[in-house]
Amino acid sequence: MARVESLIKLNGTIGDLSFYKSKSVGYQARMKTGVSGARIANDPAFARTRENGSEFGRSQQEGKKLRELLRDVLFENSDNKFSQRLASRLLKVIQMDSVNVRGERVIVPENLVLLDGMECNQRSSLRAITLKPFTVTYDRFSGDGFFSCPQLIPNLHIAKLSGATHVQYTLVLQEFSGDELDQRPVIRRSAYIKLGEMQPMDVDLMASLEADPEKSVLVLVGTGYFQMVNNAYYPLANGQYNALTISQVIMP
Repeated sequence: MARVESLIKLNGTIGDLSFYKSKSVGYQARMKTGVSGARIANDPAFARTRENGSEFGRSQQEGKKLRELLRDVLFENSDNKFSQRLASRLLKVIQMDSVNVRGERVIVPENLVLLDGMECNQRSSLRAITLKPFTVTYDRFSGDGFFSCPQLIPNLHIAKLSGATHVQYTLVLQEFSGDELDQRPVIRRSAYIKLGEMQPMDVDLMASLEADPEKSVLVLVGTGYFQMVNNAYYPLANGQYNALTISQVIMP
């Protein structure tokens, strides 16, 4: 490794030499290392690398499709690392494909069960906000999905957040297989629930989705905090503490 001592300070690459600045030593130069892209693309020794790269890229593409479908609920209910975590989980789904050869494996709807329980926002969770048992169900034959939390006392059973005056629940049904024909989700939201309310109430949401029987259905439930000002409701803290959970994955 050489150190650059001339008045000309370089950053970048010239031929086989890479120039860079080190905090401790200063400007340095070294020979480029690594394997060329052409060799990775053609050398049989890198077959596994090509296979892994193909499936990794596919997981990124499928994650982007799902995030695009769910964009209306992810906007205020996901963290900035969700796309990476989703792609990582979908890569495992792809690797469970027992039909296609490595490098050509794809999403098989039955394997999407690996998404069950995934949090879209790691800073919060549905069960950490709702401090009372609730149920989430989906009927594959009727296409009806339900969220139910009976006898909820908001002042006692919903986690408080400074500045928040109300909370709202959301039920989402999303058909998904990874192909271009997946339909948009069905989204149902509750009324705004006053956090200081002491009277028990039944919170029930119902949504219907006529899903392709060959595809899986993701059932998501979320919560959002709001502040009421002059009879208008404003999302609180840019959704930082909102929750959205893939509560169930219904297989074909």
